[in-house]
Amino acid sequence: MNLKKKIEIGDLNDFDMDYFKKLEGQDGWIAIGQEDCTNQRYFTVFSKSGEKIGIFGVYDHGDDKNITHTVIDPEFRGQGLSGKLKPIIMDKLNLDYLTLTIDLDNHASIKAAEKIPGIKKVSDQSYEDDFHKVKYILEKDNKQY
Repeated sequence: MNLKKKIEIGDLNDFDMDYFKKLEGQDGWIAIGQEDCTNQRYFTVFSKSGEKIGIFGVYDHGDDKNITHTVIDPEFRGQGLSGKLKPIIMDKLNLDYLTLTIDLDNHASIKAAEKIPGIKKVSDQSYEDDFHKVKYILEKDNKQY
């Protein structure tokens, strides 16, 4: 039986591109450097014990603001860390809401998003057909942690 180590979220520190590439590979998509993605803020996420556990970013794209980009280290997936990070980021960056856009084929991330207390699905069939993504909004007033 493969038991994953339980992790508590600690600090958000400067973004580590080498760690991102380790998690996503050399061709992993990131908003940094994308001309149509503005106001980019990326962080390396550490556990309370000092281990790197993932990458979290937030950026704007067109009319969509505060879009999240979350990559949890495979060693720590399945613990709800992505959902636990969202209120921490909202507090740290003083954001009223976050936007999650998830590829329709990314069933694990959709399932994880739908478990976040207060999250609202805002995409309709037309959006999902056009962009092959589902969109959620998490508002600060609805966060629960």
